[in-house]
Amino acid sequence: MEQVVDIIGIGGAGGLLASSLMRGGLLPRIISRGAALLQLREVGLTILTENKRSIFSPVHCAALDDVQQFAPLVILTTKSYDIPALLEEIAPRVAPETLLISVQNGFAASDAVSQAFGPERSIMGVLYVGAHIVSPGVIDIKPGVAQLFLPAAQRKQLELLANTLESGGVEAGLVEDIERRMWMKQLFLVPFAIINAQTRQPIGKVYQDAQARERWGRIASEIASIAQACGISMPDDPAAASLAVAERFDPQADSSFARDVWANRPHEADALFGPLLKRANEHNVPCPLLQEAHAFYVK
Repeated sequence: MEQVVDIIGIGGAGGLLASSLMRGGLLPRIISRGAALLQLREVGLTILTENKRSIFSPVHCAALDDVQQFAPLVILTTKSYDIPALLEEIAPRVAPETLLISVQNGFAASDAVSQAFGPERSIMGVLYVGAHIVSPGVIDIKPGVAQLFLPAAQRKQLELLANTLESGGVEAGLVEDIERRMWMKQLFLVPFAIINAQTRQPIGKVYQDAQARERWGRIASEIASIAQACGISMPDDPAAASLAVAERFDPQADSSFARDVWANRPHEADALFGPLLKRANEHNVPCPLLQEAHAFYVK
């Protein structure tokens, strides 16, 4: 049977999507390296949710170096800063009809795929999930939000993927306004990432802190101004709309950006803030709080 979906990377996003596809009845090929690949081969994919352990085994997995040709749909779930090198590495083995789906936090990955393969093959996915790597091949997924939005313009190629994810427990939808959906995600994610990293408090504690909420709201307003300058409609009260999303998350959730900052690991500050600032500069939109965060984290 022809492989339908490849998932490159098996962190929080990859773990959610792979396990949900398997629950829905579609076996993806998980492409990884090193300790994660070894764990997948020897044990399987382990998902932890509310102290419940689920092991998916056997899984269809492969080393990136061993893949000769990729599936018609390739979901990229690695960190944004790894995407340019990854695209260069896989380009000779990607068929002309293959679609590449980016689900990273921000515009950087989608921009990179469009530049490397053309906008017609770049699929912007907007993913909401609270998840992190416990150890290679072992993923903790927080209860609550699990959503993936994909563009309806490619319905024929993406409908099976969306329906299978829906069957597997992810709220998956094909939407006409995918770019606006990404801006709405930035409206929530970027203030959360910045405030979470600065305060070292999970989203529930941040939400209860009046000073943190006020700063969150001002960052959200900057993002809304950039989006509007780019021709994207935004809520009348962007701060309230952004904070409303926070209410839906597990109160103990942290952002992946904050966890990376705290652990002194490579992080996605440039990928998150850089494309926003680029668009702000193109439209002469002042955004001092975003500039401050970018200057602080991107040395």
